[in-house]
Amino acid sequence: MQFRIKPTVKDIPRLVAAFILALVPFIFSITRLYDAVFWYVGLFLLCFLTISGREDGKYKWSWLAMDVILPLISSGFAIYFMQYINLVDHGKISTVDTRSLYVVMYLNEHFRWVIEFSIIFGVYFFLRMCMVPRKFAAAFTPLPFLLVGLIDYYTYISRGHEVLASDLYSITTALNVSDNFHFPVLYPIIFVGMPYALYFIACMRIKNEPRLMPWFAKIAISLVLCIACETGFVLMLDKWSATNTPQGWMDKGSIYNGLLLNIALSAHALHQKAPEGYTGTYVDSTVRELGIDPSDPGKINDDSANVIVILSESYMQLKDYLPMMGVFEDPTPYWNGLKENTIHGYATSSVYGGNTPNSEFEVLTGITTAFLPTGSIPYTMFIDDDTYSIAWALDNLGYESTAMHCYMASGWQRTKVYPLLGFDKYMFIDDFQYDESDLVREYVSDQAAYENLVRVLDEAGDKKTFTFLITMQNHGGYQDSFDNFPVTEYVKRSYAGDTFQVNTFIGLLKKSDLALEWLIDTLSQKDEKYCVLIFGDHQPSLAGFTNNMAPGKNSSWVVPYLIWTNYDMDQDLYTRCNANKDLTSLNYLMLDVLSAANIDYPAYYQLLAATREDIPCINATGFYSPTLQKFQYNEGATEASDVTALNRIHMLQYALMFDSNNGEFETILHNEIDSVKNNR
Repeated sequence: MQFRIKPTVKDIPRLVAAFILALVPFIFSITRLYDAVFWYVGLFLLCFLTISGREDGKYKWSWLAMDVILPLISSGFAIYFMQYINLVDHGKISTVDTRSLYVVMYLNEHFRWVIEFSIIFGVYFFLRMCMVPRKFAAAFTPLPFLLVGLIDYYTYISRGHEVLASDLYSITTALNVSDNFHFPVLYPIIFVGMPYALYFIACMRIKNEPRLMPWFAKIAISLVLCIACETGFVLMLDKWSATNTPQGWMDKGSIYNGLLLNIALSAHALHQKAPEGYTGTYVDSTVRELGIDPSDPGKINDDSANVIVILSESYMQLKDYLPMMGVFEDPTPYWNGLKENTIHGYATSSVYGGNTPNSEFEVLTGITTAFLPTGSIPYTMFIDDDTYSIAWALDNLGYESTAMHCYMASGWQRTKVYPLLGFDKYMFIDDFQYDESDLVREYVSDQAAYENLVRVLDEAGDKKTFTFLITMQNHGGYQDSFDNFPVTEYVKRSYAGDTFQVNTFIGLLKKSDLALEWLIDTLSQKDEKYCVLIFGDHQPSLAGFTNNMAPGKNSSWVVPYLIWTNYDMDQDLYTRCNANKDLTSLNYLMLDVLSAANIDYPAYYQLLAATREDIPCINATGFYSPTLQKFQYNEGATEASDVTALNRIHMLQYALMFDSNNGEFETILHNEIDSVKNNR
């Protein structure tokens, strides 16, 4: 092995290119995360060094050391820069007052890098097994990890939190709406592209690698090393997962686990295990203990109303935020002014900035995602068979159910899921009546969506109907201007620097309020009885409105809802719900809707009502403890009564979603579903 440092004239173009590739990110990094400077300087200096060997060289076996040194450098480079692009300029990225990314990454987990390096070593030895020369194996090893870093960077920009393994199930939906988001290229070029080009040049300074052994021996040894590294990674990850959980909010995955391990942890968690102490008879014994008749289908009468549930995309309550921005005009005065026969409330959602189907799932099924793997999407991952929901329950009572979504049918596998949730009919964008004048930005307006809703109701005639509508007008992607939607300057300056986007969002909610007024006025004139629930699925990914997501300080999880009837609402229900200012959660909303619609609870909803008494509010992050009268993390329950109640919810949901050995209660639910299907 020979080393040469002295450059020649023909090396000057390469060294000039390397100097530029090092200088530009150096300038950008010196005031950000300064330890990146060591990479730029070190790689630039390596561009001066040429390492070469000969077949008959005296020290040719010293090249084996390169199969340790090169994957070490490759792993360090890949981990650092896939993480850099995802944390740069995130403000105070940790509780540690430092600008060293290494300190942020490894302060509390000193040996996390051993697990991370093992999987990257495995990629290096896989390439060596494929007979790729050392310099190219070292050069190409970081590429898949840098690509993951870039995907995470754009995911974070689009929805406000990082990528997880479950996002593989959401690729089609992401592509559907990708045109409405912006994809900046400056940071990816400076903090990934240029460092990688510099790194690649340095790797190419390895010349004339000698052949040390026959090709079959090289393949065999590389295969063994690859398997050993990847097996070590799996075993260490399994052990590490006992004390670490995947993080799904903002950049906490990168900060607490590291991006690579956070994704791996989320994949590890996708496999559902039965809760500790679970038995197949748990549901039946619980139902008997609560005194519920499992065969009770519920009851309707002449006073029972048609039910409308509207998921208002990205809807949030702004009246508490805007005064802090110097705006004292309420953009949703109609919503906030509705009083007669109206219940106002707030519920915790389990998602923020995206993943709408999780909010759909919780409302329609009554099942919280609190006990599902972090980042999971039940629509795409878990619903493969008929699943009991409010649609099946109402269909069993003689209702006709319709799902309406004014966007593409390809999103979140809804064409597969809606029939399994019990909907008689479902409509997507091609089934709506609208023209160009009905678009706001690039989406069907709430007004047009409501007009189509009323048309569907009118076509139903005398049938009892349950209609579920998802709007799209307020969907994320607020950075672009459109001729059909002039933006009013409500906020002159947002502290987060997203003033135009904030003003866009405020204007959208104002249009939603006008559309709601039209809908309520229209339904008020109907002779048929209608009970309407309208709720926000999640808050938008806008930094100007971001608050703390911790339980008890979780204003970014909170979405508003209202229940309205075009007839005199039960006074006891009206008084109780409006007097109770505590948060509920999305999975419980249909309980109050059924009461407002004068529908007696079916057995399943009697069971859900019993769980609400124990845990009145729960989402993917935390729950409200009636004993302590405060919010706690789901994993941090301390009171025995809370632990018991949470375990009950977990076991009930596991039985209903994952246990194929049905007991009496579940068998009755499936018999109801079969009866509905046979009568259609």
